[in-house]
Amino acid sequence: MTGISRIDPAALVSAPLVPEGATMTRTHEAAPLGDGLSAGTWYAEPFREEIAAYPVDEVCVLIEGRLILRSPDGTAQEFGPGEAFAIAKGTPLVWDQPTAVRKFYVIREAAT
Repeated sequence: MTGISRIDPAALVSAPLVPEGATMTRTHEAAPLGDGLSAGTWYAEPFREEIAAYPVDEVCVLIEGRLILRSPDGTAQEFGPGEAFAIAKGTPLVWDQPTAVRKFYVIREAAT
């Protein structure tokens, strides 16, 4: 069906495990929607990374694992399975992922 894409977390199994920043990840982009908008599933092994400016606008729903996002002032928000969050492009944060995480994502990047 044109215009409708299934976003299946099981598709991550066939995605290659590749280095991304401080960890190893798998990404399955299920819906390249155009104009810089995409959706899919993502997996990453545990890691912690300071990000000076988040590179994209992103909305996520955790499927499994635990994630703590910390602001420069030390404020922390913790997320677990079934919880959703959004990060605005340019946001400084610490991505603290003490467990492996799987998530659904929708990302808006600058259109290419």
